Amino acid sequence: MQFLKGDIQERILKVAEEVFLEKGYKDASMREIASRAGVTVSNIYHYFTNKDEIFRTILKPVLNDLYAMIYNHDADQMTIDVFMDSDYQKTSVREYIRLVSEHRDRLRLLLFQAQGSVLENFRSEYTDLMTRTISVFFQGMKQKYPHINIAITNFFIHLNTVWLFALLEELVLHPVKKEEMEKFIAEYIVFETAGWKELMKAQL
Repeated sequence: MQFLKGDIQERILKVAEEVFLEKGYKDASMREIASRAGVTVSNIYHYFTNKDEIFRTILKPVLNDLYAMIYNHDADQMTIDVFMDSDYQKTSVREYIRLVSEHRDRLRLLLFQAQGSVLENFRSEYTDLMTRTISVFFQGMKQKYPHINIAITNFFIHLNTVWLFALLEELVLHPVKKEEMEKFIAEYIVFETAGWKELMKAQL
């Protein structure tokens, strides 16, 4: 029985994800992935350059969503109302729920089992990028609303992203029902947006 090239590639990715989840990136071997997928190791190299490329391919959907969260901070497209707007908060809650619901296993790989891979420093690299992006966002908001305060330390902005990862870690590690997750995330979003409003002394 012959398999289409795409079918073999998808099977390799599916099996690799299972092995990575069981053993972590560092201890997962190409030999075991090949054995479970029913292919030879050399056959895997027809589809992927190395184990890192397999890992990155598996995590690409969650990486895309996480980076979208950074690049959505566009001062040109947002108003100061965002800090208290209920529709924005509801949208944010839905996005967090979707992120965790769709990518729970991938988030587990990324946050806890990426040691030894090219993504092992993802958390710190993402935090640095988010810190720079938020700083630029505040400068853009200052141009639109000169009365607001943007004298907020980069270290605090850095901590805010660290808290985001803490939130994701807890939601990934603990089996939280969707209703409970929605309430918890809603509390987090309200607390965060109100806090930024107070720091910036934004008058709506």
